Amino acid sequence: MEAVKNKELKSRLDALTATRGIAAMLIVIFHFGLEVFPFSEAQRLFSKGNMAVSYFFTMSGFIMCYTYYNHPISFKTFITKRLARIGPVYWLAILSSLFTIADKTNLVAALGLNVLFLQSYIPGYALTINSPGWSLSVEVFFYLLFPFLLKLYKLHPKRFVIASILFYIASQIIHLYLVKDTTGTNALHELVYYHPLGHLNSFVIGMAGYYVFNNMYTWRSAYTVLLIVCATAALVWLPYSKHNGLLAPLFILLIIGLAKQPVGWLTWKPLVWLGEISYGLYILQMPVFILLADANNAYLHIGYSVFFFVYVVLLIASAGIIFYTIEMPAKAVLTRYFKAQKK
Repeated sequence: MEAVKNKELKSRLDALTATRGIAAMLIVIFHFGLEVFPFSEAQRLFSKGNMAVSYFFTMSGFIMCYTYYNHPISFKTFITKRLARIGPVYWLAILSSLFTIADKTNLVAALGLNVLFLQSYIPGYALTINSPGWSLSVEVFFYLLFPFLLKLYKLHPKRFVIASILFYIASQIIHLYLVKDTTGTNALHELVYYHPLGHLNSFVIGMAGYYVFNNMYTWRSAYTVLLIVCATAALVWLPYSKHNGLLAPLFILLIIGLAKQPVGWLTWKPLVWLGEISYGLYILQMPVFILLADANNAYLHIGYSVFFFVYVVLLIASAGIIFYTIEMPAKAVLTRYFKAQKK
């Protein structure tokens, strides 16, 4: 019986892991592949690929509750584990990006902010050095808040869920009010789109979803399939792309569905593996692209469509190498360290 339960649990987590890989690839296509066939034929979908960042934030809130709600750890241990998980590859990506920077204006300040995960707080710096790193600045903000939010959650779960929903509604109203005065270059634009507070709604909706997950006892795979269709349709038919948490309620329902009743094809091993290396796919996408583009301009001279698919293969290979040489060994070292601390 225990073996059956463990197999079911692994299947659920594998399905969620696979969606991380899909989300990471949507972001890569959004940044670099919109004009490449076949993505060019479905731009209404792929031009919303950056909304996958909100999916990551929402899943982060859910998974942290899933992991720590009934297994509390100290603030120090939690932060150490999270930084050890994201830090090595994040800083490697920064180092790699230093070789690709053409404009070195305010480089020292930008480097300091990026290394300390602070770039998203300061207008003008969110997308410096390695632009996808802005979301890691936001994630670290969530990590710092999570232990305190979890305490509030456990004191009054229903109140926390209601407060999260109200916060989500208020955040969307504030966003709509502020966004009308933003342009692609002004300071307000960066505050609205990249500041951590602007994405806290996704994270707390993810946390609130854990309550729904625990109190929803029946679920059919057909519901999960329907939610996948709804999420895809929402991306297709939205008139514009927003990663301010607009779809967080839909995303958390999808996450709950996959955690309750996974869809079989999402447990396919190659997709699960893509999800396992998704962090590397996301954080290395920019330096790998620029380094390959420089090589293409200097030596290869291949057309952009072929270049893009060569880039995707190289990015997946790079993320896989990083996963096995840095992420997994770092996790093993951390596991041994905390085991030794308990003795």
